[in-house]
Amino acid sequence: MDKGIIMWIIFLVVIAGIMLVSHRIKKGINENGIETDAVVSRITDNGTQEDIDINVYVRYRTEDGEEIEGVLSNPRANMEEGQPVRIKYHPKFKNNARLI
Repeated sequence: MDKGIIMWIIFLVVIAGIMLVSHRIKKGINENGIETDAVVSRITDNGTQEDIDINVYVRYRTEDGEEIEGVLSNPRANMEEGQPVRIKYHPKFKNNARLI
């Protein structure tokens, strides 16, 4: 088999795996997520003028008292550092959070 075809197959399998894990985490937050208050701790822009790549981080305490800085998977465009927000976080992967 051609090396190019094998590389494409491997690439597609890796992308499918990433999508599956991402979907499971999102589903886990929606179904079993723990609600809490959080504050936007920082906003980073790792992109270029052509490719925007903004990450919004929030700080919150888990049910067991652990302080976490996690990334929001569904930030809004108008968010600011210091802004209070209501989130759900994944009980197993605590640094994955979603706005409610």
